[in-house]
Amino acid sequence: MAIAIEFLVVVFGVFLAFQLTAWNEARIDREQERDLLIRLHEDVRESIAGQMRDIHFLDTQLSDQAVILASLDACAVTPENMQAFQRGINTLGYINPPRLYRRTVDELAAAGKIDLLQNKALKAELASIVALVEWRAAGFDQVARLTEHYRFNVEDRVRYDHSRSYPDPFIGKFVGVDFDIAALCKEDVVASAMSATSLTTRDRRNAYQPVLDRYQAFVPMVAEELRTRWGVETTEALAP
Repeated sequence: MAIAIEFLVVVFGVFLAFQLTAWNEARIDREQERDLLIRLHEDVRESIAGQMRDIHFLDTQLSDQAVILASLDACAVTPENMQAFQRGINTLGYINPPRLYRRTVDELAAAGKIDLLQNKALKAELASIVALVEWRAAGFDQVARLTEHYRFNVEDRVRYDHSRSYPDPFIGKFVGVDFDIAALCKEDVVASAMSATSLTTRDRRNAYQPVLDRYQAFVPMVAEELRTRWGVETTEALAP
């Protein structure tokens, strides 16, 4: 009987030790999950802010490019359009890849910790967002090469004057551009380059809006997970 009791004590002790170890590991995993979700929330908010800035920049480019095309058609630049015309030349073909601050995402992937996320819907949406961004980014190099070619066709026919600069809320400032609108409007290659660049700019604008929409829908999912499971309150997503 004494041996049997000692055996049971040992077995119970081992079982209890395993249970305590498993409980401690689960606690550590949940703490890591909470911290990862907090940082993921911050990363996506930064991604929203960056993507909103880029979309605003693309909208400004499209507006400026429309001014340039209209000026080429009229063979004249009106005084009220002069700044937009010169800014449009300065920023011609400047397009960023889709914004995604990947610090937490890359940490999860590198450490094989994606399974720490218990919410399957949240985990699936994160994977879908990453796939969307990578798909949109895959063609960026080709877009950059095309717009660079179009930009050269225009830059060869203008001159930048660094003694003049204009303030701008997005890019800080841009330099003055000297040009002969009467000569530019006679060269079909200039209008073709502007038209092709504007088409590419619009394509990127249309491609990046769904990315921003997904970010803005994802942030409340993360915030809800943090609030309901850990009582962590987070700042809501930026307004569009």
